[in-house]
Amino acid sequence: MKNIPIIGVTASWTPSVENRPVFPDGSFDYLKNEYTDSVANAGGLPIIIPNFEREHWHYLDSLIRRLDGIFFSGGSDFTPDLFGQEAIPKADCVVRRRRDEFELELFRRWDMIRPKSPVLAICRGHQLLNIRYGGTLYQDFDACGIPTIEIGHRTAEKRRTYHEIEIESGTLLAEIVGKGNLEVNSSHHQAIDRLAENLKVTAWAEDGIIEAVEEISPRRWLLSVQWHPEALNDSASKAIFNAFVEACAKG
Repeated sequence: MKNIPIIGVTASWTPSVENRPVFPDGSFDYLKNEYTDSVANAGGLPIIIPNFEREHWHYLDSLIRRLDGIFFSGGSDFTPDLFGQEAIPKADCVVRRRRDEFELELFRRWDMIRPKSPVLAICRGHQLLNIRYGGTLYQDFDACGIPTIEIGHRTAEKRRTYHEIEIESGTLLAEIVGKGNLEVNSSHHQAIDRLAENLKVTAWAEDGIIEAVEEISPRRWLLSVQWHPEALNDSASKAIFNAFVEACAKG
C-alpha cells in the first residue's frame, strides 16, 4: 500500500456533569484506543472527529474533503424520534442527542461530498447507517419483546458475550472473511428492525438479529456490522480493517 490513507473516526460524547470525580465538569468527546489502533495497525492514519456543536457544522465540508474514508464507531443508544418512534418507557437506553444529530449530518454530507469513498460502520455505526437511509431500530430487546435469550446479545450486567453469525455468500463480507459461520462478540440491546430500502442483509445471528448489511447496488466500499471487530484479535477482524484501509488508500 503506497499511500497512507487518512480516515475519520467518530467519537462518543458525554454531557456536563457537576462534581464528576475523575474528569472536570464539562462535556467531552472520547474514544477507545481499540478503534484507532485497529485502523493504524492496518496501515491507516486515524483522525478522531469531535462532536461539533451545530454552529460549527460548517467545518465538516472542509474536513470531509481531507479524508480518504470514514469509520462510524460504537457507543450510546439512538434517540427514538430520529427514526420516527416514541421512546418506550421500559427501554433501558442512554441517549446522546448531540452525537445522534451530528453524526446524521456528518453522514449526509459525506454522501454529498464523497459519495464513492469507503465507509465502515460498527455497532452504533451499523444502526446509524440504517437510520440514515430510512430504516428503524428495536429500541431495546426486552422492552420490545424480542426473543434473544438463547443467544444473549449482551449479559444482564451489560457485559460483552459471544455467539455465531451466518454470512451470506457472494457479499463483500464473505469476500473478506469467508462465507459460512463466524463467532463474533456482542454487547448491544438495540438492533436493526425495519431495514432501509437501499440495504441488504449479509449476515444474521441465529435468532434473526441482523448482524451485517451492505448496499444493494454498491457505489463504494461499504461494510456495516453489529459486532465489535476492533475488540477481537482474530484473523477475520484484522481482515475487515485491512480491506477497509486498502479501499481507502485506493481513493
